[in-house]
Amino acid sequence: MWPSYPGTRPLLPAHSPLHHAVCTPCMPCVARQLLASSFHKSLKLVFIPNLLRVQRNRIHTLSMVHCSAGNGTIESSRSLSVAVIGAGAAGLVAARELVREGHKVAVFEKGSCTGGVWVYTDVVESPDLLGQDPKRHTVHSSMYANLRTNLPREVMAYTDFAFDDLAGRSQDARRFPCHAEVLRYLQAFAAAFQLHQYITFDTEVVSAVPLFPDQKDVTQHQQEHQQQQKHQQQQHQSQQPGVSNSTGNGSCFDEEAKSQSLLPWPRWQITTQPVQHHRQGTPSTAQTGAAVHNGHGSHDGAHAHGHSIDASNAQLGSDRQTGGHSQTATYDALIVCNGHYSAPRCPDVRGSEAFPGTVMHSHNYRKNEAFRGQTVVLVGASASGEDICREIAEVAEKVYLCARSWQNPDWAKETTPFGHQHNIWRRPVPSHLNRDGSVIFTDGQHVPCVDTVMYCTGYLYKFPFLDSIVSTADNRVSPVYRHVFPLPTAPTLAIIGLPWKVVPFPEFEVQAKWIARVLSKRVSLPSMQSMHAEVEEFYADLEHQNVPARYTHMLGDKQWAYKDWIAEQCGPDVPKTELWRRQMYEATGQNKREFPDKYRDVWRDDHLVDAAKAAVASSQSS
Repeated sequence: MWPSYPGTRPLLPAHSPLHHAVCTPCMPCVARQLLASSFHKSLKLVFIPNLLRVQRNRIHTLSMVHCSAGNGTIESSRSLSVAVIGAGAAGLVAARELVREGHKVAVFEKGSCTGGVWVYTDVVESPDLLGQDPKRHTVHSSMYANLRTNLPREVMAYTDFAFDDLAGRSQDARRFPCHAEVLRYLQAFAAAFQLHQYITFDTEVVSAVPLFPDQKDVTQHQQEHQQQQKHQQQQHQSQQPGVSNSTGNGSCFDEEAKSQSLLPWPRWQITTQPVQHHRQGTPSTAQTGAAVHNGHGSHDGAHAHGHSIDASNAQLGSDRQTGGHSQTATYDALIVCNGHYSAPRCPDVRGSEAFPGTVMHSHNYRKNEAFRGQTVVLVGASASGEDICREIAEVAEKVYLCARSWQNPDWAKETTPFGHQHNIWRRPVPSHLNRDGSVIFTDGQHVPCVDTVMYCTGYLYKFPFLDSIVSTADNRVSPVYRHVFPLPTAPTLAIIGLPWKVVPFPEFEVQAKWIARVLSKRVSLPSMQSMHAEVEEFYADLEHQNVPARYTHMLGDKQWAYKDWIAEQCGPDVPKTELWRRQMYEATGQNKREFPDKYRDVWRDDHLVDAAKAAVASSQSS
């Protein structure tokens, strides 16, 4: 489905020892390994002072390396100021990868702690339980009280941060833990990599405006580029035979990447404003475990003013925003990590306005007690629908789960009720909600006296701060290259987390690595023309296969090839998906289809659990 394009590749050839110095900054004793290589006689490393971050006795970030091989000079990375929207699972790993790559990071989080959608609250968007009024008081989280993950913790984890006992913080050792355990994992991740110092909490990004260079800037950039090219040619001519000349804008870029580099990248004007949380809706430290602070004793970040303050990472986020006024600053790039599980997507069912019962979206479901003794119709049988129907059925009189298709095709043939109370029936989707409280389904069957209709029908992509930069028509975010880079603002605008029906955290991680390396110019993108052509070909292919636009970002089994493709772009230090992780994901899916009521507590993949533990032990010892 994805057209192949070889234009995106590491800046340096894989066989060069310099490639490993650049692409594996966390590798212990980089200098010693380089000096031990056969290349050391012609390679000289000059480490720029104060740009090495040392943590846990390992070189944590190699921000910049100047290398001379013969007469050639290369700047392996450039440091940009980057704003990140959101401090959930995507925003946290984005911050880490950007810092590792030497960029200056400022993360803006609308909530009061890290964790994003995993921060549970009892508050719902009442009275608008469908979540359709744009003026409603919005609630970000869609967690319900008894939610457990539908993936095992081994699969969920980032590739280099095990989801284990969390250094003693774990309170739920089950393979499929509760949402609070996932939150503890994310907060342990933030603490381990000291990410709180970059985060401004209780701050909403209300506007992000691209600042495209004017013609004067373009002309100046072209002149500088021509001078640089001339200088590189002179160096190449004076180079001794047999000595490779690798330069930042030299032969390691293909011709299309060269043409793209002629134009300066757009920068971003970011406007933020403080958020005044409703007291009842603000999760407390006790509720969220947010007492994981940075080394300065506070989890409150500061408002970072881009280039208007000192550009060091330690100071970006050091001055707490005060007052109720908005603030505007300019950044070199913007990474959007605001999630897509907060804006309910609801079907238009005839008769909804006259229906006397409650009509709501699962976004506003928290506990089952409110449905005691009711007749409930749930529309949508993906993960949330299958889970919530069973939970509600523990207290409801009757529950009808409706869908066009089922995770297990055999379920469509079921005619007897299922569940612990044997009070759940499967039905096709509703066609009418009637004034007398009855619901009619598309096959003509009907249920009288329905108390509640709940839509478990997914969510919409929303980027209100981007205005019209991207389209979200029919829930397709477009035009976007490889589900990451919106055009034509690539690469300084990127979105992490668009794909769904995936293993999210590792995918966020590899997307973040790709973005960070593209921004530092260690990795190049194809030309804008080529990216546009590929995106159009991708959309045309979906249309040819009769795939609705709203499924553009649904990957499913294609997630592995997608993730591995990005890993290839990043370089050989970024591994492809571990075999055990894919096999465990597939085994979990099969187990869920066979045993939907107990798959979280009974499984048959202990050998894969052992493989995961061995992989963690191996990574920790290396």
